[in-house]
Amino acid sequence: MPNSFRKIPLLLAGITAALVLAELLLRLTGFGVVTPELSFGMNTRSALEQGRFLPDADLFWKLPVTEGPTDRAINAVHPDHPLPESDDQARVLVLGDSCSRLSVSELPYSATLQERVAADGMQVFNASVPGYTTYQGLVWLRTQLLELKPAVVVVYFGWNDHWRATGMTDRDYAASQSRSGLRLLTLVQRRPDVAPFRVPVDAYRENLQAIVGEVRGAGGRVVLVAAPHQFTSEARLRLVQTGYLNVADDISELHGRYLDVVRSFVGEPDVAVLSADRLFDNLGRRVPLLHRDGIHLTDDAHRAMGAALAILIREGEGADGTIPPRLLSAARLAVSSAARQQEAP
Repeated sequence: MPNSFRKIPLLLAGITAALVLAELLLRLTGFGVVTPELSFGMNTRSALEQGRFLPDADLFWKLPVTEGPTDRAINAVHPDHPLPESDDQARVLVLGDSCSRLSVSELPYSATLQERVAADGMQVFNASVPGYTTYQGLVWLRTQLLELKPAVVVVYFGWNDHWRATGMTDRDYAASQSRSGLRLLTLVQRRPDVAPFRVPVDAYRENLQAIVGEVRGAGGRVVLVAAPHQFTSEARLRLVQTGYLNVADDISELHGRYLDVVRSFVGEPDVAVLSADRLFDNLGRRVPLLHRDGIHLTDDAHRAMGAALAILIREGEGADGTIPPRLLSAARLAVSSAARQQEAP
């Protein structure tokens, strides 16, 4: 055998050793590590820095483990807590983001829902985390939440799905965090010219289909919520300034595409669609239903949402995405009754 051929194995071994050494050095120095705050914007970065979020290998981040009055009042579940043992009550799981977890002076809509379905032997659990997308919701559902054996899962996602990521989509971020990912590849990866959406619309559809399939396979049914909105120039400017939108993004058109995906599930077996956007339009503007960001619910809106969900879950009214009088009346009464209580001496 010519000497040149004999040198090939040695050459390949040398190249392999050099690559392995380079990979080890990159890992030791932390090069190529992508952290949530670098991918998902200033709010996530701030929350992690302040300890309001904790890193999580599967879910990207999670809330700190707490057992405060609010957590107990909404039956909050946590990935680091064991789930409650099964009992005779049918379980309703609320799966979403900050719109389903945060309120101002009262409890989020899951508490109103609990008040209204308790007499029917139902117990409501809240598994919502600020900043979450359908990707994170699906992962949590598969890794833990299906163990609750929920009869109904309320799914309220969309906003974070169509915000711009500063680096990569949720799926790409998850792949970059996998142990098999080579840091050497980050040396040749090129950042996209246009920041991607965290969950592009096609992936959003796939994630919702997967959530529906998982819940249906476990014997439950799903309520998909079409997110209400009120876009103002002030709110849009703030989203551009913080990097959640590009200057050229049309927020109305963008949000509309994701709402269309939600409504495309109307008529599927074991799936109901609550058109909360149309419900809020029908409630009028006598009381503020959304905060200045045009996204998050006021306390009045949380009461209206809980009342509407109770009618849909118990009686099926509005499951086809319409706003029947019974549904509208329940939501309107929840808002007006609370207003009268506040005005009473």
